[in-house]
Amino acid sequence: MRIILVSCASKKLPYKARAEKLYSSSLFKLNLKYALSLNPDKIFILSAKYGLLNLDEEIEPYNETLNKFSDKEIKLWADKILIELRKTADLEKDEIIFLAGEKYRRYLIPQIKNYKIPLKGLGIGKQLKFLKENTEKTKCQELHNLFNSMKRHRFPFNEKDIPKNGIYVLFEKDEKAHGGDRVVRIGTHTGQDQLPSRLKQHFLNENKDRSIFRKNIGRTLLNKRKDSFLKEWELDLTTKKAKSRFLASINLEKQRQTEKQVSEYIQKNFSFIVFPIEDKEKRLEIESKIISTISLCKNCRPTGNWFGLFSPKEKIKKSGLWLVNELYKQPLSEKELKKLKEILK
Repeated sequence: MRIILVSCASKKLPYKARAEKLYSSSLFKLNLKYALSLNPDKIFILSAKYGLLNLDEEIEPYNETLNKFSDKEIKLWADKILIELRKTADLEKDEIIFLAGEKYRRYLIPQIKNYKIPLKGLGIGKQLKFLKENTEKTKCQELHNLFNSMKRHRFPFNEKDIPKNGIYVLFEKDEKAHGGDRVVRIGTHTGQDQLPSRLKQHFLNENKDRSIFRKNIGRTLLNKRKDSFLKEWELDLTTKKAKSRFLASINLEKQRQTEKQVSEYIQKNFSFIVFPIEDKEKRLEIESKIISTISLCKNCRPTGNWFGLFSPKEKIKKSGLWLVNELYKQPLSEKELKKLKEILK
């Protein structure tokens, strides 16, 4: 899991409010906005008076601050925070991100193995600058907002609702980014009028050699449970030569079982949107640029529980996308993004 700890602020509303609203300083608001952009599993506020706060907890305003605490008092405060934090987090494995000053971190960090401090060493002015630069609306965020607003399809889908030529965008259950569902794959097709067929190859047809997406899901299923059948799953039986060479050595019953498990996972966990692009070259260009726009986004990261993190493919784990091609290349320009928006409207 990814957990973010944000320190409280001295500037507050003069009345009882939800913790996320009570603190009214610009720094706190930007810290919280930045924290949300990192797609965390949980955000807590470190309060000098109330300890570890959920964002939705209603609290009264107060004047206490760690700046007035003695070293012994800060240690006691930190011990209470750790007790509460351990109820939610695994301090050995989970990623803890501090958006908090040194006094708030001092006695917490020694107990946490995996932590980050994005604002370490920065003065207030530089902190504000960093946070503003990293919370501005990005092209990736605009794409997510756009795709999340479109008609969503799930299995079983009606083939009549799918354009014959176009691009599909996949979302995966429980994956979030930019305030909505996180894009986890972008794809298209090369043959004329083949978009419905391509989606059926992913969701329905149990043949991993006709769908690299299915093959990657199967790789991940097998790798997660350390199943030796992964070596056989990697074999491509598309050609007659390959079938002649490898078919006899493959456990076909295990392959059928794995294909069914892949279908079950895809059908249960993925939804998608589609939009028409008739010209093949244009489809391929737009697909590539959307992939690069999303893979280059620093804030569009998978959750700590994302299934793809069990993939044997490093590119999948690093990018957070069920893709190994077209990553980190040429993103959409402002002009191209504007044109895409016009097409989808």
